[in-house]
Amino acid sequence: MIRSMTSAGASVGRRDIAIAVLLSALGLLLMYGNVVDEEVGASVLAIPLFLIVTAPLAWRRAAPVAALAAVLVGYLIHVAATGTDLIRCGVVLPVVFLLAFSAGARLERRDALIGLALALAVIVGESVVFFGAFGVVMAAVTAAVWSIGRVVRSRGQLAAELQARTVELRAARDERARMEVSADRARLSTQLDKLLQRRLGELARLADDGAQQPDAATATATLVDIERQSRRTLEEMRSVVNVLRHDEAGAPTAPQPALVHLEALLVRAKGSDARLTVAGSPRVLPAGVELSAYRILEHLLDALEDAPDVDVEVSFGDDALELAVRGPARRRGQAVASIERARERAQLHHGTLQARTRGGRAEAVAHLPVLAGA
Repeated sequence: MIRSMTSAGASVGRRDIAIAVLLSALGLLLMYGNVVDEEVGASVLAIPLFLIVTAPLAWRRAAPVAALAAVLVGYLIHVAATGTDLIRCGVVLPVVFLLAFSAGARLERRDALIGLALALAVIVGESVVFFGAFGVVMAAVTAAVWSIGRVVRSRGQLAAELQARTVELRAARDERARMEVSADRARLSTQLDKLLQRRLGELARLADDGAQQPDAATATATLVDIERQSRRTLEEMRSVVNVLRHDEAGAPTAPQPALVHLEALLVRAKGSDARLTVAGSPRVLPAGVELSAYRILEHLLDALEDAPDVDVEVSFGDDALELAVRGPARRRGQAVASIERARERAQLHHGTLQARTRGGRAEAVAHLPVLAGA
């Protein structure tokens, strides 16, 4: 029970000691003036005895109920030893008010009520000597100060609960983000399996066609085509597998590229004169979609010549992300290979990519669904 009347995590601090010393000094000074005015030799005992009333203020935060009990006992001892003529209400009242506030602000309801009762007991004693009927007002002021302490405690608890809730929500947000990334990885792994089967089927058909060719030149061309397709498949598999990798020891620790890095990509790939336009309402997208959008634009830029006349537009729609790239086209072989890599990326997310070349300029537009169920 005694432990419950103390404030958890609180101890006597320098500020508490300073307040106790200040009021004790004020009380001793006033008490000395009273003793001199009374000219009673025995009343000199009142000066040190008054410290019993003010010294407990140092424990106003650590043990407010015990401090109030000590003030009440000290007050009674002082009155019994020296009478009522020397007691200083101008010091006793601030001590009681401070301790009543601390009891209301730092203790549970039951213990706070005990503190209020002790404070009122001191006020009643003071009222008998000094205030008379006006003591009711002093008691009301004490109760009001105690109530302010209760309000402060309630607000503090509410703030602590809100802070704890904020921490929980942040943790839930981070966990949700991790779950989204995991779900996206699982979906990409399924798409990777389909891609691998389709590409292996294409390579098998090329090998069968090469085996049926009657002349060596055609068979050699078929083998070259198989090698090129195999390298392309390997590159795309590496790109997708990098998305699926977990953060293991020895794995790269740099953050995966996202749409916020597009400007740096554009400057690095085509120079500072290339133009980037963002339309719609930019927002955070699933990690897999952001990475694939970045890679799609990377591949599409590879399909363009290194010239300043390059435009990239990113449009955030309600249910889809649109990526548009326009500029002077490279040689057909290089452009087709890069566009196909970008198309494979878009298809991993059930998206589409349309590309065309006209008058030496290439234009490609990709759509990626960004709905939760996409």
